[in-house]
Amino acid sequence: MSAPPSSSLVRKIYRACRSSLAEPDLSLNLAVADYINEKQGNAPREAAKTVVNLVNSKDTHTAIFALTLLDVLVKNCGYPFHLQISRKEFLNELVKRFPERPPSRYSRVQKMILGAIEEWNQTICKTSRHKEDLGFIRDMHRLLTYKGYIFPEVKPEDASVLNPSDNLKSIEEVQREEQLAQSAKLQELVRRGRPQDLKEANKLMKIMAGFKDDTIVESKARVAEDLDRLKRKADVFSEMLQQSTNSGQFDPNDETLVELFSALKVAQPKIQKIITEEQDDPDAVQNLLQLNDSVNLLVDKFNLLKAGDLTNASKIKVASNGSGVQQSLNLIDFDDDDSATATPPPQQQGTTVDDLLGDLNSLSFNNPPQANYGLGGDISLGATSPPPQSLSPQQSSGPNYDIFAQLSQPSTSSPSVAASAPSFDLLSGFSQPQQQQQPQQQQPQPPQPSLKQRTVVNESQHLKFEIDVSKHSDNFISVKAFFTNLGAIPLTNFQFLIAVPKSLTLTLDPQVGSFIPSFGKDSVTQSFKIASQQGSIPSWKIKWKVNYSINGSPIEETATYTITV
Repeated sequence: MSAPPSSSLVRKIYRACRSSLAEPDLSLNLAVADYINEKQGNAPREAAKTVVNLVNSKDTHTAIFALTLLDVLVKNCGYPFHLQISRKEFLNELVKRFPERPPSRYSRVQKMILGAIEEWNQTICKTSRHKEDLGFIRDMHRLLTYKGYIFPEVKPEDASVLNPSDNLKSIEEVQREEQLAQSAKLQELVRRGRPQDLKEANKLMKIMAGFKDDTIVESKARVAEDLDRLKRKADVFSEMLQQSTNSGQFDPNDETLVELFSALKVAQPKIQKIITEEQDDPDAVQNLLQLNDSVNLLVDKFNLLKAGDLTNASKIKVASNGSGVQQSLNLIDFDDDDSATATPPPQQQGTTVDDLLGDLNSLSFNNPPQANYGLGGDISLGATSPPPQSLSPQQSSGPNYDIFAQLSQPSTSSPSVAASAPSFDLLSGFSQPQQQQQPQQQQPQPPQPSLKQRTVVNESQHLKFEIDVSKHSDNFISVKAFFTNLGAIPLTNFQFLIAVPKSLTLTLDPQVGSFIPSFGKDSVTQSFKIASQQGSIPSWKIKWKVNYSINGSPIEETATYTITV
């Protein structure tokens, strides 16, 4: 370790990664994570830079301890730290010691780095609410794959930690989480200082300062979704306990029972917190009190069955929370719009910050940047701050190993640069900009109309629903629905239901598939046709619903949608 610690955070990191340790110290690593979560501001950036410098230490033990600490920080420090590990400079430094061509055998440090990038790519890059900000992680994963590096398989238990949790959160916690995310993004935009970043930062500051009411509404909507999921879990848990009571056989080690019990147990204080937050809404308080009573009774019933007291357990009767079959029947009646529209996916809106510029005080613009930080080694994602005129004759002096440098340039760039190093043209085969330079007759035209017609109907935490529409006449269309799993947990017992108004005629083909594997794309499809009995119509209104299970827990998504052709 070369440079002496310069701050309290850096000292904690050096202490957790010192080579004199026999093995990684989890308590020291968690202490660093707690410190970052408490301080926020510039702490995530400082920690990321310090840790990645230690990853490149010549001492193998220090590098391994630093990667172990990095894993703990990624899993415990949330979006502010995720934003830092997704920076181009950090990723270049992380793979700084990777050769241009993969070695015959990976070192332990290389295996851990490849495992970390694969884990991030399969989890936060696909399931995070802010996944659009993590694009460089996907780029680095694609670059390493193109170079020939092979990534290890991600363990399900590791993926589950980074995937969004279904645990109930209070409105205050949701707003706090969003505030931290917006603040971290604002600081990063200001730190970069490019004109486009400052323009985006200005928009973000207006959002954070002026839309508190919208943020509260959105936070309540997110909490309402969590409460609906909790109600479904409570109903499933109640049915399972009732079956155990009727049969007289109870298995306290049943994984599904234990998981549902834990979810309800954790939710108890959260429900009480939400009740205090919703005091101004009598109807909401009444529903929450009913749910709270049901959860308390279910917890008591489980404990009685676990203790072998079948008599008293059978006396506890728990009413349904209204998430069962009764509501699913609403799909048949298309005109019943009470529960038709599902809450749209939350957008990135900020929360009010009392002192907006106060969050930027920890930024330091006077300290000169490290000369070599972010440049990386043989494998990198390109210059950290590309000037407007980044294409220059100097590029022809040697082979171009920067796979993404040209991706950021217009397709009308100088042809002499592209032809300067033909033997090292890494963009051949999958670069979109170069394909656009080819004559138009070389590009197949037929697929384009179908790509234009395929649209996203709904995208939730677990599922992406798309359709491809073909118009045969003014009163007849055919539609094919595609369903993609956005998470690492398989979706089982998948069922798609659809209804149309009485003025339309619906013809359904058999559903193809009922199981969507981890991150399975278009694993389930459903074709259907809609005809109008009243001649030409400009739009086609449908009401859809999907049912599926995740780890034994049933999930339902439903909404109305208007197809326009």
